[in-house]
Amino acid sequence: MSDPTDHRQQEEALRLTTVPSSRSEHTAAADTVLRQILATPSLAAQLLTAAADHLTKVKPDTELTLAGWGRALALADARILSGYPQAVAQHAGRRAMTALRPEMWAGARTRGEWALCLRKIAGSV
Repeated sequence: MSDPTDHRQQEEALRLTTVPSSRSEHTAAADTVLRQILATPSLAAQLLTAAADHLTKVKPDTELTLAGWGRALALADARILSGYPQAVAQHAGRRAMTALRPEMWAGARTRGEWALCLRKIAGSV
């Protein structure tokens, strides 16, 4: 016959392995937060998307002018980057602007066409 003490020790060991510890609960919560952070677009992507939103809403079938681009970017900056430290906002702005390839500026495009380009680029920054 087996010793009842050995059986109790085995049951206790099994119980300890099946009950979640506070560490595993913490890890699950951290994993959830990390997934949310990774799913959130970067500030640069949010900036480009906000500019695209403006270009889509305001006269999307007209040619984009330099003034129109400046206005769209300023509104996007105010909407997305307000409240962030200056260094963070500047870094996001630089990342967004460097993602725009020089050849994009070569031809005339409508505001709506620019919006499509900006949304596509936002997916990569």
